[in-house]
Amino acid sequence: MADMEKQPGGMVERNADRWHLVYYLRVFDGKNQQIIGHVVDISEKGFMLICDEPVKVGKTFSLRMSLPNRMKDHDDVELSAISRWCKSDTDPNFYLAGFQLDDLEPAIRSLIAALLKDFSQKK
Repeated sequence: MADMEKQPGGMVERNADRWHLVYYLRVFDGKNQQIIGHVVDISEKGFMLICDEPVKVGKTFSLRMSLPNRMKDHDDVELSAISRWCKSDTDPNFYLAGFQLDDLEPAIRSLIAALLKDFSQKK
């Protein structure tokens, strides 16, 4: 986790550039196909979701992210991510959860790069 720093209170601060997407892409549990949340921001190192339910921290998830339109012959992307933190949103009906991406396959990395290029604004 070279791009993260431990902050007072145990929170982990990310140092990677984050990009706000102009779409709230849906992210599903790859095993049961239930929606986990919507992407708020993303980088090639990880992403933040806004969720209806809290996410278990430290768990590795198999996820499927819907893409805004067909990209490189894909309608969605399947990936593995580790939940690093979860906290209540300013709206008490929602939660924010941070996920770390590790060892992305080149094809998935390319899809995320295209997503950042075509559908994002730097935070």
